[in-house]
Amino acid sequence: MWPITQTSKGVGLRSEHIELISKLPKNTDIDFLELAPENWMSIGGEKREYLQEISKKYPLVAHGLSLSIGDCQELNIPFIEKINKFLNDFKIDIYSDHLSMSRDKQGYLYDLLPIPRRKENIRYIADRINCVQDIIQRPLVLENISYYHSYKNEMPESEFISNIISHTDCKILLDINNIYVNSKNHNYCPYDMIKEIPINSVSYYHIAGHIEHNDLLIDTHGTTVQQEVINLAKFTFLHHGSKPLLLERDNNLPSLDDLVNELNMIDRSIRAM
Repeated sequence: MWPITQTSKGVGLRSEHIELISKLPKNTDIDFLELAPENWMSIGGEKREYLQEISKKYPLVAHGLSLSIGDCQELNIPFIEKINKFLNDFKIDIYSDHLSMSRDKQGYLYDLLPIPRRKENIRYIADRINCVQDIIQRPLVLENISYYHSYKNEMPESEFISNIISHTDCKILLDINNIYVNSKNHNYCPYDMIKEIPINSVSYYHIAGHIEHNDLLIDTHGTTVQQEVINLAKFTFLHHGSKPLLLERDNNLPSLDDLVNELNMIDRSIRAM
């Protein structure tokens, strides 16, 4: 098994490619695969066998969807314990989710909603992060989300993230496309935000595509990555250093070969300093 290193590059494990990836020899252009643990941790049968075969060839990273670290409901401890068992079963070192909320008292929502970035919310979120970290015995890695709504009297996102890190020693999954999308939609400088994220806090990077609709940028994970985002990624690598890079593509999925070709193109462009 090859470990994930600071120069590793990967793609998401999607249902369209599972059988192919499980049956082919390891693709030397894919260093790791990212999956949503919620889609895997309660299944058996053929799909479980596919994952077991894949895990023999590729290191896995878990990127969750349901932690909802910023909501007002009690943490779902049985769910977190199931996550921990899945991580241990497949020897997964990195577990990430989103710095967001996605539940209310009626259940899970269909989107990731931003947390009000206010001083009084920092300790509450930090306590929840520390609880999760106590269970999983790993740093919790949290992704900065794309958001389309702002609350009144908020601190800058980079300041909010920095305060949470200082109270928890959690890590950041820095989504470069999300920063670019938010910067255009909310009128701030994406390069300044990159510089304001604490050094040594980044676990790995996401990069993805977006679309423009009625003067709004929408994070879709359904298109190739735009050059402006690649340029921002180059700056991010210069400032924060080389980290594992994950190309996200969730819809309009191309063939595995085409996806890997795009990954290699992005990786070469970023590292051509």
